[in-house]
Amino acid sequence: MSMSTHASRWLTLPPLDGYEPSVRAQQLYCAVERIAHWLDVRIDGIDHIPDGRALLVANHAFGWDVLFVMARLFRERGRTLWALGEHAFWKFPGLRRLARDLGTVDGSPHNLDELLERDQAVLVLPGGLREAVKPRELRYRLLWGQRHGFVRAAVRHRAPIVPMACVGSDELFDFVGDAFARGERWLGRRGIPIPLPARLVPWPRSVALEYIIGEPLAPGVGPEQQADEAALHRLRHEVAGALHELLDRALARRAGIEAV
Repeated sequence: MSMSTHASRWLTLPPLDGYEPSVRAQQLYCAVERIAHWLDVRIDGIDHIPDGRALLVANHAFGWDVLFVMARLFRERGRTLWALGEHAFWKFPGLRRLARDLGTVDGSPHNLDELLERDQAVLVLPGGLREAVKPRELRYRLLWGQRHGFVRAAVRHRAPIVPMACVGSDELFDFVGDAFARGERWLGRRGIPIPLPARLVPWPRSVALEYIIGEPLAPGVGPEQQADEAALHRLRHEVAGALHELLDRALARRAGIEAV
């Protein structure tokens, strides 16, 4: 099924904060698919994404590589996978337009609620920039801190949570040290990371990229419990466990070890 077949469906979605529908998205997704074919990107489990509302939760490394999954879902199922992007994207006009064209919206609670209410599939990277620019010693570690907003939204909208493991993207770049501590030390401001590459020229490595989408997890917690921090913490722990299992199995397979 061609992407052009779904153009009208893409353009009929109501506007969201940080998103402006554009025909250019069709062309960009076609380009992403060509790059995926050239790089031999492997994507398993597309069928695990429900037809209705769903919240995909992935580990955060390079970040923009999730476009491969977004483009594949659109090609095979005619579905838009909306990604919640960093607030910083919308401070730069060029980056803002690219993010909008590719189905990325500002990662605000309002946008997440709006999308789930419309029965859309949404991708969230709970680790944010802190996980994306982590040092190489912490590869494939989930740095979610105390964030519970994404599970609270899933509970509020009774949305299944789908774990997605991104394997390979954590190895594209070698960062060293604490990028956020460096930003505060060099700029005197908190919340601005300055990643430092291990090599003089931060050229991405040639690595195999693989995306494994697990089976949906029912929240198991009703909307009336969305203020129950203990219940939300247990649910978040369950989601993290499912994601770690996908990562561990994939990494073991890459190392030639049969996981049991």
